[in-house]
Amino acid sequence: MVTEEQIRALAYTIWEQEGHPHGKHEEHYLRAKQILEEKEKTSGVDFKEPPSVINLPPPTKRRSFLGRKKKEDS
Repeated sequence: MVTEEQIRALAYTIWEQEGHPHGKHEEHYLRAKQILEEKEKTSGVDFKEPPSVINLPPPTKRRSFLGRKKKEDS
């Protein structure tokens, strides 16, 4: 059975992989829950710990802050 702790741990991993977006906690939680339940159902194994490495699809939108110049004080 998938536990709350496992879901939260994977949701956190998803959040990190997507670049720490703000306001997507519910989406990450539901996605993590779905991933773990699907894996459990197809493998027939109860997870004791969330998978440490999991192939997640890339995020649909990514905001990049690289290349932005800092506003210089006048």
